[in-house]
Amino acid sequence: MVTFSISFDDDVVERWSALAAAQGVDLDKKFAEAIIDRMEEMEDYEALKARLSKPYKTIPHEEVWRSLGLEDAEDDKD
Repeated sequence: MVTFSISFDDDVVERWSALAAAQGVDLDKKFAEAIIDRMEEMEDYEALKARLSKPYKTIPHEEVWRSLGLEDAEDDKD
């Protein structure tokens, strides 16, 4: 495990401490959770960018319904 040392303005520390106390959690644990959440968002974004950078074929919605065995569900919408 690695330990980080980060400097924050006093108002940020006060807000963070208040949130952690209100939720009854350890300040360090809450900070680690926030970093992990943000990291996962960034990873999702990078995966999406990679996927959209490659050509793809669109599929008509009728074919999707049929492939899922739900062609009757599409007929009900009319």
